[in-house]
Amino acid sequence: MNTNFSYLKFLFSLTCLLFLILFIEKVAAQVEVSLLYQNSFEKKLPSTSIPKQIKSLSELNQLTTNLLQNLHNEGYWSAKILPSKVDSLKKSNSKNKIELIIDLGKRAFWKTLSTKSLPSLIQKNVISDFERKDFLKQISKNNESVPVKTQDIEKLQQAILKYAENNGYPMARTNLDSAEIIETDKRIYFSANLTYQSGAFIQFDSLLIDGDAKIKKDFLMNYLHIQQGKIYQENSVKNAIRLLKTMPYLKVDGKPKVEFRYDRAYLRLPLKRVRSSQFDGVIGFLPKSQTANGTGGNSQNPSGSNLLLTGQVKLHLVNPFGAGKTIAFEWQRIRPESQTLFANYQHPNFLKTNLEIGGTFNFIKEDSTFSIVERRANIAYPSAKFGKIVFFTSLLTTTRTGIIRNADTANVPTADSRFFHYGISHSYTTLDDVYFPRKGFQITTEISTGNKTFTDSLSRSRISDTQTESNFSSPQLKFNTDLSLFFKVNKLSSIRLRGQVQFIESKNLFLNELLRVGGLQNLRGFDPNSFFVSRYGLLGAEWRFYFEERSYLMAFAEQAAVWAHTRRNEPYLDLPTSAGAGISFATKTGVFYFVYAMGNSKTQPISVINSKIHFGLISQF
Repeated sequence: MNTNFSYLKFLFSLTCLLFLILFIEKVAAQVEVSLLYQNSFEKKLPSTSIPKQIKSLSELNQLTTNLLQNLHNEGYWSAKILPSKVDSLKKSNSKNKIELIIDLGKRAFWKTLSTKSLPSLIQKNVISDFERKDFLKQISKNNESVPVKTQDIEKLQQAILKYAENNGYPMARTNLDSAEIIETDKRIYFSANLTYQSGAFIQFDSLLIDGDAKIKKDFLMNYLHIQQGKIYQENSVKNAIRLLKTMPYLKVDGKPKVEFRYDRAYLRLPLKRVRSSQFDGVIGFLPKSQTANGTGGNSQNPSGSNLLLTGQVKLHLVNPFGAGKTIAFEWQRIRPESQTLFANYQHPNFLKTNLEIGGTFNFIKEDSTFSIVERRANIAYPSAKFGKIVFFTSLLTTTRTGIIRNADTANVPTADSRFFHYGISHSYTTLDDVYFPRKGFQITTEISTGNKTFTDSLSRSRISDTQTESNFSSPQLKFNTDLSLFFKVNKLSSIRLRGQVQFIESKNLFLNELLRVGGLQNLRGFDPNSFFVSRYGLLGAEWRFYFEERSYLMAFAEQAAVWAHTRRNEPYLDLPTSAGAGISFATKTGVFYFVYAMGNSKTQPISVINSKIHFGLISQF
């Protein structure tokens, strides 16, 4: 009898729905929709939002389907649509009205939900949380006014399955068993047992690498935290995929898959090799006489040669041995008395741990005025969830080597100092591509502090007439953050927004201790390192149009605020602006770039003569 009655109710609801469909087909104009509930046994009616008008048959189908589904999920199991009232309006008005009448019927409430059959660990780590704050809390108090909501049951089951799949049981299942329905005059009461089947206990075995990536499997397993014999964790798989996207020498060329064989799990990775190592270099010679004429220095050459070696060399070896190591070397000598030298080494998975160690050496010689040497050691922990966290210590020494002859910096003396500092840096990225991103963001922040000491008598005399050691030693703080946001406009273009802030704080600051900005990395309309500042802020926007996968046109604008210092430590404000356009396109040997930019500041008026051109070919292998 109950089966026949349910069948008749189904036919009745279907007839009403067909009536509405036929009506909409005949009426081409928009139809105003209203909603009316009937036969509700609860004081509070369900809150449901519906569109005021519908324009097509598909919208009506979607509306009625969603409406009944939402009511069923809220515990109105017998809710159905009744025949609707249609008001035909005057011919002058092209609209018609339709009223959806919903017979709510009785609502289902929880009587009991037993979780006693679940394992003790799930009881402790999952069920206890739900009993403290979710619907189980009210059920455990024998409160019979908790409606049976589908989302509550699904949320509980998903929490159990998530716990299981992160503790070696990815095949676990949950079900409602021993269901019992008690119907009263106004309500339906529902009781059930929540059951659990764990499935096989799974452990990781190894990685299966497809593609041409040159990478050692042992290194990659340690870096991705996928060790043989480790308990299977679904979060470990997701974190491994996130970490892969941060590795510049690998590209995930497809969708990674987990394969289960008996009680073992294998992570299959389709990896493609990315040419990420770089080499760029040019070597030349200048007559030794130009050195003397240009700077007034001693032109004598101990080796007897009349030529001076100049040029620049950039060598970056990324993953040279298939174990993720990075070796970098850069040397530049454009002007006879100026040169820079940079060396860096990073070693991931040190001693098969999750830690990365490294060291950096940086040397800068500015004309015949001063030199800077920085030695830095770091230890890092890369994390898929929190990004890369680096702890470092550094010793920076500045040395005065001559008299300043640059008019822009003549009022700021140099000094001999030693700055020993330690700090922390953090980087996090969600970019879809390391080299040619179109969406996502990347942020890097670094802060360090330490004690700076002036080491020579001339520097000390400029600071204080009181010859006490406390006057020549003071704390110093450095901060730097760089944020880039990429927005994909369409398939061919994207927008990059950039914000950067740097500052250095100390009681006494000299020229060779200040920050240096300008050039291709920031403020492209100015010469490299043309600003000596203690504080610096930049906002920039760049539009990119991709005419190939790795080639694009660009147009950009940058606005900065810089604070430089005089000899008396008095800051002055400048607001340099930079704008321009360029192109970057990939070739068989590397990436060629050409950028034309113009800048305007207090020391550089905007003009074609002062415009800057940056170009080069970065050879990749």
